[in-house]
Amino acid sequence: MLFKHYHEKLLHAGTQLLLSTVRLRYWPLGGRNVGRRIVHQCLRCFRAKPSAIKQQMGGLTAARVTVCKTFSKTGVDYFGPVYIRDGRRRPTIKAYVAVFVCMSTKAVHLELVTDLSTERFLQALRRFISRRDLFTDVYSDNGTNFVGARNQLKELFTLLKNKKYHEMVSKECAKDGIQWHFNPLRAPHFGGLWEAAVRSAKFHLLRVLGENSTLYEDFNTLLIQVEVCLNSRPLTPMSDDPTDLEPLTPGHFLTGGSFQASPEPDYTDVQLNRLNRWQLVQRQLQDFWRRWRREYLSQLQGRTKNWEPPVKVETGQLVTIVDGNQPAMRWKMGRIHELHPGDDNVVRVATVKTVSGFLRRPVAKLCILPTQETPCSSATANNSLN
Repeated sequence: MLFKHYHEKLLHAGTQLLLSTVRLRYWPLGGRNVGRRIVHQCLRCFRAKPSAIKQQMGGLTAARVTVCKTFSKTGVDYFGPVYIRDGRRRPTIKAYVAVFVCMSTKAVHLELVTDLSTERFLQALRRFISRRDLFTDVYSDNGTNFVGARNQLKELFTLLKNKKYHEMVSKECAKDGIQWHFNPLRAPHFGGLWEAAVRSAKFHLLRVLGENSTLYEDFNTLLIQVEVCLNSRPLTPMSDDPTDLEPLTPGHFLTGGSFQASPEPDYTDVQLNRLNRWQLVQRQLQDFWRRWRREYLSQLQGRTKNWEPPVKVETGQLVTIVDGNQPAMRWKMGRIHELHPGDDNVVRVATVKTVSGFLRRPVAKLCILPTQETPCSSATANNSLN
């Protein structure tokens, strides 16, 4: 009670000022720990500078570690705007770049779109499928254009399944329905793979064009050249040994086989002199995947950050929701209503009940109030203070 009185009297002072003021009249035993606890549990101080949950880094999804056809499982994102012209004396217009990234090989495909509407994205999607073949799963952020595309594709495949249409068209197209996977709102760290591809593409474009505008054909040509550069990057660290093989790149998987290639037997254990020319080509592609498992996949398993034990999140806890557009004192408060654990039973997404409704947010955007902390998280906070 004494420490709380001086903490409020000194306008919510920190630990050092609080302890030095108390010691002018008293000498409390273990006063530093008491001061830290009072400052840590003060709700007004916490809301002025809240600390978000730092949950343990999750494991790789099945799409990242499964041997499959290139772009079979794809991540999608946008970046821009970029500025193009229809003619030499025409005014500049805004355009955007759609980035498609293979989840397993990190191969990149870039498409230029003139606006952020659903129709333009569907056109870019059709061009991508025509050049890279049909895929089965798409992973993206929760953008409105992606949501609209998902809804239109759902209506399309429902229409194709209708008995009024040709049975052959229904059989060939409806069975290849695309499954869309959306990340939680305001969780860019859930899509680090395509965010890294966006940064790499902008790295080349900004150094070549800067902020200058160019013709549509010139920009599209430059975009394809950037795509070649991105697909030529080594997937694994290069060695200084001149006898080593060439580094494994996404381009090896893009040119290793036909779009409509049928499954082939495993030739990795067969001697080369017993294979014909076509089997040698398939053996080369299978060697690429073997190197992918041995060289690239093994280095993905390590966690470079957030490797501490998982933070325990429970329903009913009071939290503040991080909002980058508002100061911390105006962030919404809510109560955790539902947990969404991952495959490893670690909670990284939660549904929060607020005065305006239910919000689904990643736990990295939630700050548990100090009075609601579990003993495990309280011990973690005290360790960080020490």
